[in-house]
Amino acid sequence: MPEPYSHMETALETPLEAAARQEGERGAAQDRQEEREADMLVADIDSYVARTDPASLPEAERALDDWEIPTDPLAGVPDNVALPDAEMEPLAAVFAAGTEMEANIVRGLLEAAGIPATFDGLPAPALGNVFQAGESRWGDILVPARLADQARAAIAEAAASADVPDNP
Repeated sequence: MPEPYSHMETALETPLEAAARQEGERGAAQDRQEEREADMLVADIDSYVARTDPASLPEAERALDDWEIPTDPLAGVPDNVALPDAEMEPLAAVFAAGTEMEANIVRGLLEAAGIPATFDGLPAPALGNVFQAGESRWGDILVPARLADQARAAIAEAAASADVPDNP
């Protein structure tokens, strides 16, 4: 004789279990959608090759069939390509940019001087910069700490030599 309520055991789930199940279903649906999109892309490429160079279509299809997703992300990267060291070099903030345009100008100035630069503290545009309330800067310009003094000097020199008209 079946145990009482045994038929309900699989029907009852905690909210956490329900969320996990739904997430799994969404993930599977997304995987199927991505697979359909990839198939459409391959079909588009095949169609293009068939129209522009039909003789090479069989060779291209063989190459695609033989291709496998690489297990080593650096496989095939030429030896002369500079890759980051295993440990990141410490960075230092050298400039607080008020706008994205200013940040790009300063980064370009530094890179032209041979100093690698990047941004930090970028706002989230989709959120309307709500996390920057009260701040008057867009983000910081970061450089390798060992080049911070050189970067600050380059920025100061550029600012001193800039021909900025007075605002009325």
